[in-house]
Amino acid sequence: MYYNDAKPDKIFYAGLCWRNLHFEDKARCLFYKLISYGEKHLFDSVKMDYFAVSLPDLQIWEKDLYLFNVIHCKYMLALGYWGIGQEEKSRKYLDEVINCDKNHIGVLALMSLMSMKRKVTNC
Repeated sequence: MYYNDAKPDKIFYAGLCWRNLHFEDKARCLFYKLISYGEKHLFDSVKMDYFAVSLPDLQIWEKDLYLFNVIHCKYMLALGYWGIGQEEKSRKYLDEVINCDKNHIGVLALMSLMSMKRKVTNC
């Protein structure tokens, strides 16, 4: 991903907005884009591109870029699957991400959203 690409969270929440406005086709299109990207790039071999504007975020410390990519792709899969209503698949990917990065802010936010939905439907 490049610096000017939309972040997965932004795409996911845009899908939720379209759904709330009763444009389900547009919403599902965005969710399927997340799934498609995640599946396509999950096992990519990632190399650091040192051209400044292509860095997705400031990376001061050495990271395992392969693991960073896997986490990113599985997070996108979790968002996409939750958006299309496949909560079991979404939870599978969320669990895999949280096992690698227990402080992943996007996963924690999605888990909070999922628990809020559960509370509302149980009322």
